[in-house]
Amino acid sequence: MTDGILLQLQPCIVITAHIILDFYKADPLTLAKTEELQAAIDRALASIDVVACNDNYIQFEPQGVTATVVTPSFHFSIHTWPEYGSCAVDLYSSKEPEFARIIANELKKEFQAGEYDLKVIDRTVGLRIG
Repeated sequence: MTDGILLQLQPCIVITAHIILDFYKADPLTLAKTEELQAAIDRALASIDVVACNDNYIQFEPQGVTATVVTPSFHFSIHTWPEYGSCAVDLYSSKEPEFARIIANELKKEFQAGEYDLKVIDRTVGLRIG
């Protein structure tokens, strides 16, 4: 019991994916300023028929951006290093596992990145059964 509310634990398993993306050899101009990065992310989302519900961008001087983007089925954070042509993305998704490659390819295209590293970690939320 917590503050007079009885909490009943439900035996369930919900699988989500924690997707870690590191992009290299990307366009420094896309990564340098909020306006360009936001436009690139919006295009990547539109290409998979997703619209952000909420986003927040922080501009660094003289260049570089940190952002969070929330959609109905996933959310992510991104930090850019335009001086190195790289950025890092942490994304949590409730979508199917192949979604990781889909969003990675769309972001790669929009960032004009030469390459990327992709790691997918399955996350289990709730009680473990078995």
